[in-house]
Amino acid sequence: MRDEVELRQLRYFLAVADERNFTRAAARLGMTQPALSRAIRALEKSVDATLFLREHRGAELTAAGRALAAEAGDIDSFTKAALARVTRLGGDSPHLRIAALGCEIGWLELLVRSYNERYPEEVPARAVFANRGLQEDELRDGTADVALLRTPFDSRGVDSDLLWTDEHVVLVHEGHRFADGTSVHSADLAGEAFPVWAEEAAAGRLAPVFEQYGLRPGPVVHDTAQYVGAVRLGQAIGGLPVPMLSGIPLDGIKALPLTGAPPSEVHVAWLATATSPDVARFVRHAVAQALATTD
Repeated sequence: MRDEVELRQLRYFLAVADERNFTRAAARLGMTQPALSRAIRALEKSVDATLFLREHRGAELTAAGRALAAEAGDIDSFTKAALARVTRLGGDSPHLRIAALGCEIGWLELLVRSYNERYPEEVPARAVFANRGLQEDELRDGTADVALLRTPFDSRGVDSDLLWTDEHVVLVHEGHRFADGTSVHSADLAGEAFPVWAEEAAAGRLAPVFEQYGLRPGPVVHDTAQYVGAVRLGQAIGGLPVPMLSGIPLDGIKALPLTGAPPSEVHVAWLATATSPDVARFVRHAVAQALATTD
């Protein structure tokens, strides 16, 4: 590689790779098509490889272009995440953002409070609610510095340490075919409808649990009341870690142990490329606190 590659060149490249057309990519970037073409040719010169096959109908990635596209997207997202964190930590009120779903609010509050009490001279931690189904993305884009994630989760670009495990129960309507049993085996879940959280539906994705157990999408729900209501009306089955049962109204619902499946693991997670000593300190604190509390 004869010259340094600039981040803006990679963003130009990614725009053309997405659009498969220089004119559309230039419009998306707010620049002229000739300027974009020059920038891509400069990038190709730097990497000593042809990245696109220019054709009348558009631009097709070469083998080298496909390889760069697979890597450049992560570089761009990691850079944006780093800048978001730098802006937050360098502002008038620097802080670490620790994200979790509402169901983990007790642990989130405990970890943040105990961390700030133990390290009063360090950058403080602040608890924030995560968007369901988007927690890993919030780590990748810099919205959160650390998150509490339950398995299964998308671990691409994310490192994590195990905090604790919980057994699962399956929630079913009293008239469901599972209701007369004493437990539900994971192999029997295939084809059952399962609620889809609104955030996941809006993002056009399903939680990993759907693929893991062969579930099919059920009603879209916005909160726990709707989730439980979908089960009570027989529109779907549900699933919960055992500790969450205490806050769920079970009128008309049976909670059955799930067998043949690994327990639900809660991890403290952070971006794999993070080098912040504050993030590392919070992670160590979370692991130590979990060990002390669950022993």
